[in-house]
Amino acid sequence: MNGKEITFIVVSLLIIFIGALSIYQMHTQPILPIEPYETALGIPWRLLVAQYVFFAVSATGLCIVVSLGELFGVKKLEKIAKEGLVMALVMILIGLMTIGLEIEQVMRGSYAMLGHTNPSSLMFWMIMFYVLYLIFLSFETWFLLYDDLLIQANEGGLRSFVAKLLTLIKIENSKEYAKVLGMIKLVTAVIATSTLGALFSVTHLKLWHDPLLPIYFILTAIVSGAALIVIGVYLTDYFKGLNERHEVFQTLRHVLVVSIIVTILFTAWKLIIKAYPNSTLLSRMAVYNLMSDYAINFWVFEFLIGLILPLMLLILPKTGQKIEGIFVSSLLVITGMVFCRIDHVVVGQLTMKISGIDVTFVSFHPLEILSSIGFVALFVFGYYLAHKLLPLGVEV
Repeated sequence: MNGKEITFIVVSLLIIFIGALSIYQMHTQPILPIEPYETALGIPWRLLVAQYVFFAVSATGLCIVVSLGELFGVKKLEKIAKEGLVMALVMILIGLMTIGLEIEQVMRGSYAMLGHTNPSSLMFWMIMFYVLYLIFLSFETWFLLYDDLLIQANEGGLRSFVAKLLTLIKIENSKEYAKVLGMIKLVTAVIATSTLGALFSVTHLKLWHDPLLPIYFILTAIVSGAALIVIGVYLTDYFKGLNERHEVFQTLRHVLVVSIIVTILFTAWKLIIKAYPNSTLLSRMAVYNLMSDYAINFWVFEFLIGLILPLMLLILPKTGQKIEGIFVSSLLVITGMVFCRIDHVVVGQLTMKISGIDVTFVSFHPLEILSSIGFVALFVFGYYLAHKLLPLGVEV
């Protein structure tokens, strides 16, 4: 373990600790006054909910991209199957942790699993499908890694201990089990994410939400999933000094180009239809938000930086054929997707009234910003640990 690695671990743990302290302060006696989330007049769904949506939807996107190689025969993507599944597993775990710690009464978060259920609630079904998705994803990842874990068990050290622990149960034909569970997991992930989109669709907030939002969530999941796996693979190869997966990056480039183009068309037609003269689908408040207070959010970050610029970089031969160009494009995509989730979750609420009260929003609180950064650091550190302890093919 070199000095840079030690510095990374120390800084990551420090950021995670600050984030954990911020969450604790939000639920107890805060060092900075903050209204309880679920009872505050104003925006009930704030930054951490937007972050949960980003994590949950992106995890589904990772699984869809991995499935192109694992289940649908895109051979070049089979090389990143293990990394993609582990990244998705870490991401959905952190995402569920985010939403679980965001609610005002944290201990009541388990009620939906302990008999206090409401089958008529989309929230209930979203929770159920994401829990099933997590279970199927965990077992699929275990089966896929099982044969390599048997080999790693003979290495010695902490990695050997982890491998022996994960291979206490003896199984045969683990790869076949992984394929079966992979298909079940993919279907469950798509249903879970589309249900999450439907949760926003039923509110039918003009401009930001509509009945096609479940499909839009799946579409943007592919965009963010492909971008995230590019970032993860690039950084892994960079720190290992490798440059051997050029074909993988080019395949991911094609996935990004197609999914970005479809997303642009989807977004453009949604705006055109809603802004069409005499359309009943767009409110004055929504137009005001789009053209004034939150114009930078949507037009600059979500649309220009998140979609148009990455597409231009990817289709131009001088940048799109270089790994560095694909990496930069992916960073821009993720930046846009972060603002996309904030716009849908937070800004979307500004066009409705809750209990007859006008919904207003000023700014994010410092504690929720620190908490959000802490969750991102926890995801990065978790993925780093997975690379150190599991046989993913490329060790960092």
